[in-house]
Amino acid sequence: MINFLVPVDFSDNSLRALEYASGLAERSGANVIACHVQNKGSFLSGLTGDKQKEGKGELQQKMDSFLARITYPAAAVPETILREGDTVEEVLKAIDEYGVSLVVMGTAGGKTLKKRIFGTTAEAIAKGGICPVLVLPENGIMKPLQHIVYAADFENGDQVTAMQLIQLKDLFHATLTFLHVKNDKQPDYIDDNYIKEGLMKQFPKADIHFVEVRNDDIAEGISNYVKAHETSLLAFTILNRNYLENLTHSSVSSKLLHSLNMPMLALPENGVLLELQKHRDSESGRI
Repeated sequence: MINFLVPVDFSDNSLRALEYASGLAERSGANVIACHVQNKGSFLSGLTGDKQKEGKGELQQKMDSFLARITYPAAAVPETILREGDTVEEVLKAIDEYGVSLVVMGTAGGKTLKKRIFGTTAEAIAKGGICPVLVLPENGIMKPLQHIVYAADFENGDQVTAMQLIQLKDLFHATLTFLHVKNDKQPDYIDDNYIKEGLMKQFPKADIHFVEVRNDDIAEGISNYVKAHETSLLAFTILNRNYLENLTHSSVSSKLLHSLNMPMLALPENGVLLELQKHRDSESGRI
């Protein structure tokens, strides 16, 4: 079973993330899990026995009331898990325990402490590199998924990434553009045309578009392009070297996560692959 995980803090933005995940799950036949983590030192920590059970019951009721605020597709009604501890640590544990193939969550840029913390959490989980993370910005414009742009480095081949994004493209009948930002600071170790030809040969029917722009600031080059080309979703890979070598140290990814008001998909260089293929119906034999 494909599992999507949605961390929730009971905010409107996490509700939007849950709704988005449910719609994606309906298309892909996935299971949705809503996860709430109580911070360390919460009221539950000071309770014992029956009182702690009562507190957990009240928390479950709060989760149930939260989930009841939207209507779900029949096949995508969320399961729920409640935990206590550090939010990032507990979400990463849940990803591993439940075999999660995609995390969908909101990020926030508000002035309140709660919003700042949850926004940082989204970024930290995306940089955890365990599985793909789909980040939805607070008050972001949720357009139909028609145009996907992938920030490509053209140094590692991007074959695995292409395989994952083609699933998403086909699921929504969207277009897919590989965007490469060139600058003099980043040497080309592999010929770009060689990489492009390899991708077209490996995925001859995928209809991938290739675009190259020049900008000394990679994040700025990406931002300028997606804003000018009606992009529905920006995807990028969390790399530990080369083109986005500082991505795991709050460089390019941080700029993108905080500056763009659109859904973003962070794909780990090494980790769980994005799995969106609809499961085979045992009775009909169809995918």
